[in-house]
Amino acid sequence: MSVISSKLVEYVARLAVGLSVDESDLRRITGSVLYPIVREAVNRVASEIVIVRNGLLRCNICGRGPFTRRGLYLHLIRVHRYDIMGYVEDEYNKIVKIIGLNKKY
Repeated sequence: MSVISSKLVEYVARLAVGLSVDESDLRRITGSVLYPIVREAVNRVASEIVIVRNGLLRCNICGRGPFTRRGLYLHLIRVHRYDIMGYVEDEYNKIVKIIGLNKKY
């Protein structure tokens, strides 16, 4: 897997569960050229990997839960690291294809 998406896993997991994230971290990881595209990919993935059912956080990848925010964050980065990397890369490639760029990472 790419170095960029590997570094993004923790950022995506934090964003997904509602823990604090710093946009400057994302810009530093991706660089200013890729930042807008990767930000969109990260937001799409983060919105899909966590669900709230009956007011409780659950993993939308495997269905496990309920979790605390911290517990779900740890679950995502330990159990689903490679899944999230793949999701980010897929979303990035979809966005690039739509806007017509030929950059891949």
